[in-house]
Amino acid sequence: MMSARATVEVFGQHLGLRADGDLVRLQELARFVDGRMREVADRSSSVDTVKIAVLAALNIADELFIERETDQDDRTRKLRKQAERLVERLDEALIDGGTREQ
Repeated sequence: MMSARATVEVFGQHLGLRADGDLVRLQELARFVDGRMREVADRSSSVDTVKIAVLAALNIADELFIERETDQDDRTRKLRKQAERLVERLDEALIDGGTREQ
């Protein structure tokens, strides 16, 4: 995989970064984090950049956990429905098989 290097700006800080993958993606991620930090800063009375970064990271982590839980719930529901359909088909096959033997 190709290593991408870029200088990005996050919350007024210029950061030289290197990451595996796409340069455009790296810049998009930096813009996303910058936006989140600015949202937190607008709602907070703190001017401490570290505190703002930690609060933004916690907000992003919360969203990630909610998304994971939602995905897991959706997968569980889909698997349950699929299992129910399979049980119904097996029941039908067993009933049909029992009828044919008589």
